[in-house]
Amino acid sequence: MKPRSMKRLALALSGAALLATGCGSSAGAPPSGSVPTFGGTLTVAIPNDMAFADPSLVDDPSSLLIANQVVEGLVGLEPGTTSQVVPVLASALPTVSPDGLTYTFKLRTGVKFHDGTNLDAASVKANYERWGSYPKGQLQDHAAAYAAAFGGFGAASNLASVDAPDLSTVVFHLKAPSSSLLISQTGPAFGIQSPSAIAANDGNNGTLALNAYVQGQGGKGKAMVGTGPFMFDEWTTGNHVTLVRNPDYWDPQNAAYLDQIVFKLIADPTARVSALQGGSVDLLDWIDPAGITAIRGTSSVRVLARGSACGSAQILINNAPTFGGAANPLANRAARLAVAYAVQRPTYASAFYAGGAALADNWEPAGSQYYKREYLPGYDISQARSRIAESGLSAAGLAVELAYPSGTSTSLLPDPKGLAAAISLDLQAVGFTVTLKSEPATPNFAADQAAGKFQMWVSGRSCRWAGPDDFLDAGLFGYVNGSPSPRFNYRNDDLDKAMTAAEAAVDDATAKTAWQKAMDLITADMPSVPLLDVMSQAAAQAYVVGFIGSGLGLEDLRTVWLRK
Repeated sequence: MKPRSMKRLALALSGAALLATGCGSSAGAPPSGSVPTFGGTLTVAIPNDMAFADPSLVDDPSSLLIANQVVEGLVGLEPGTTSQVVPVLASALPTVSPDGLTYTFKLRTGVKFHDGTNLDAASVKANYERWGSYPKGQLQDHAAAYAAAFGGFGAASNLASVDAPDLSTVVFHLKAPSSSLLISQTGPAFGIQSPSAIAANDGNNGTLALNAYVQGQGGKGKAMVGTGPFMFDEWTTGNHVTLVRNPDYWDPQNAAYLDQIVFKLIADPTARVSALQGGSVDLLDWIDPAGITAIRGTSSVRVLARGSACGSAQILINNAPTFGGAANPLANRAARLAVAYAVQRPTYASAFYAGGAALADNWEPAGSQYYKREYLPGYDISQARSRIAESGLSAAGLAVELAYPSGTSTSLLPDPKGLAAAISLDLQAVGFTVTLKSEPATPNFAADQAAGKFQMWVSGRSCRWAGPDDFLDAGLFGYVNGSPSPRFNYRNDDLDKAMTAAEAAVDDATAKTAWQKAMDLITADMPSVPLLDVMSQAAAQAYVVGFIGSGLGLEDLRTVWLRK
């Protein structure tokens, strides 16, 4: 299997769950003349507990936000952006060989892990070799980021080898070029951790319940041992995670202001808002639209802007010629265009997202790597009816089923039932007959869409990284083993060739050209209907200053200080 296909298969297996799930003023800029102060504790309410104390094994927003304060990778994102790659533990962006197969990184010197051991090329090599050699079982099952970036483990990985020719040089050797390599490495799942701490705390035990490092119950220096501005201190499962300031951070000019951060689990969204209003928490990692309405006009708390979105809400479509034993009207391009013209996307944004969404104009959000505005159809009921006439389908042939996940509320789909009902009314207004169907979000909905059991469904997708490979290819329309994904049954060989060329590009200009050609091909065929670019919104007390929003929801809280 080609590396691109391996990568796509790995994403397809875990991406089904992502597809099933789900800006006010910013506190980022201090008042003129305000001087940041050191000290204090920031209490952050999170909707889910941390999954594991090893960032390489987590893929959920709460775990990643916590890890982002503690570990650092070779590269990261410029604060406030979703796709501008900058060096972090590397002293500069890598040099790349003309064939795109060799990446050479030079490391910063004088960097130490939280356990006092040195960061050097050997420790970086050890991390990548550890991830790539995860055995089948629980370690592989949870290392979704590595599988997504490199296409698999062991012999299946696109990372052929990592060399450390001297203390400050790391060389990656790929089996095939990968234009998405650098952006895929910017997340905390690729944070470099102390090999000594991992070895001392049974960090490679494949039974995670017995893996002391992963379980994080040993306290400081025995789990999540990175190089970042905060250090892991303790984790009381089901309650909170505490991080403390790293007093010996390698970059003192950019050290943290806060003494500590407490991430407090509050699962119920109403309870989170009440905790903010009552002053028991300082920051909400996510506030739902109802909560935004509740705090609107309150001077003591505010909604925080997070900048460019890295999530989208879409109407996904099964393009198969038949569905449920009958002809599928959505296999007809004109019928799909009718859907695109029929939906009132501005109404959905205001009714269900409380200002936290913008109209989508591509299958990847604006601000993502190589984004191009595609001028997608807007609401036009006459155009929708004309497309139906163009399709040649009879009234009886316009019967469709629209599914949505039940029992869930996320930033991507705050009200799946309400959104599906609104879409249904809009489609019926132009001649479709719509039957609504719901299934529990976990595990039924995710499994059934992956198996191709839905004709049309509402979905939210958040990115692992803001690149077109994650959205357009592995996440949506890429082939697996030469065949269309069973979720969409969408065959477009020209698109597959364009995405293959884009992923194999060895320079940025070539990759951009190829990806934007792919975007044009998708737009021309409308295999699904993007609705909204969704920004996960946060909220904080007015005294929380220095917050720099991240479209991925992965803020670096070293810049935050408390003006009180």
